[in-house]
This record gives sequence, C-alpha cells and structure tokens, in this order.
Amino acid sequence: MKIIDICEGFAACGCLKHYYKSTNINDYIIFPLGMSLSIGDIKNNRIYFLRRFYQDYNYDYTELLNKILNNITNDTIIRIWSSKKNDDEYMLLLFLCNFLKDKINKINVVFANDYNKFLCSINALDYRKINDVLKYEKTLSKDEIKAYAKEWNDLVEINSELRVLENEKVKNKKYSDYYDIILNILKEIAPCKISILIAECMGKEVLNDAGDLVYLTLIDQLINLKKIKIVKKGTRHFVDTIDLSKN
Repeated sequence: MKIIDICEGFAACGCLKHYYKSTNINDYIIFPLGMSLSIGDIKNNRIYFLRRFYQDYNYDYTELLNKILNNITNDTIIRIWSSKKNDDEYMLLLFLCNFLKDKINKINVVFANDYNKFLCSINALDYRKINDVLKYEKTLSKDEIKAYAKEWNDLVEINSELRVLENEKVKNKKYSDYYDIILNILKEIAPCKISILIAECMGKEVLNDAGDLVYLTLIDQLINLKKIKIVKKGTRHFVDTIDLSKN
C-alpha cells in the first residue's frame, strides 16, 4: 500500500514532513497544491489568473498534478488533508475528487476540524499532534466522491469572484460583499500599513482562514475604486501606508 498525501500549501507540507521524520518514516510522498481555489476564475486559465493577481506565484501546479498521476498504482491511496473551516482546503478537496474520480480506487480525507472544531487547518498544528488527527481519517465512498465532484463542477459553472464556507457549505460571493467590512476595520486603525489591516482582518476571520493574498486582493480592489488611498510608499506593497479616501 502506498499513500500519497496532498495538502493545500507549504506550511501543511512542512508539518507532515516533520511528523514523518519524527516517526522515522522515510518513504513518504507529499504534494502541496497551493491553488488558492477560493478566489477568482476557476473556469478558464487558472494559472494566468494567479500570476496576474499574485506576482510571486511562480510555479505550475499542473506539473504536480501530472506527478501525482504518475505515482498512482493499483495499491495507491490518495490522502487529502482538508478542513470545513478553510475555504481553500475544502475547495481543493472538491477539485481533487473531480480530478481523480476516474483515476484511482481509493481516496481518503482528513478534516482538521474533525479533530478540533476550532482548528482551521493543520497549518496551525504542532506536528506531534498529527497522529491524533489521523484517527479521524476516513475513506470516501464512490457516492461521496461523485457528490464532491458534482459540487466542484457546479461551482465552476457559477465561477464567482469568491467562494466562502458558511456553516460548512460553500457560498458564492462577490468581492464587494466584503468591502464595507474591510473599510470599517480600517476606519478603526487608519492610517496603517496594509500588512496591519490584513492582520486585523485575519484576526477577525472575515474570510475564515483565508491567506494574506486574498485580503490583499480585496484591499487592492478598494484602492482601485478610490475607497482606500496609499499615503506613503513602503519598501514593498505589503508595507505601504494606507488611509480611507475622503470622497
């Protein structure tokens, strides 16, 4: 039996690697697929969207998908690390169920929040707890895989600007749904660096466990709409000082 672990990002990948090394397991395969599927176009050229929005997005995840397929044999189990409290991780589960439904016999999933309802992702977990989280691993039935794949395809057809988990259900949203929330947070702390506003938004879980680049995208939209203005340039965009526009 060969297990291929798939997680959403490099932090989760690092956590799993530490776990395997601490348990003297050397024969492991982990693929981090940082696709940020909660935001933006998922119907057309996804990599083009990511590179247009995130200038430091410099790897082609299609190469990793091909590597996953090349590592699948008859006895392979795909184990997806996900969460019903993390938009990107849940969307990755849906994507992979659709991508793999006809290519592998067995797909397992580990929902971090099954272990602890307050845990959004194994990103925030001590690697020594991974063994405890693994107790919640489950094998998806064929019907469950088909249902997740259908959910993915339905979301692709809608292709909303944002996809957000609310009560463990994906809701299609617009960027503008969060403008007032972000502006009200900025009103309390302005002027401040963009990074500080992002930290405040993350602390309030405006978008569940969304990463900083999701919030930066929304802030940049507000800058383009002249709702927020840059009052002082920093050494990089994250540390530009911003304030509410007067108009």
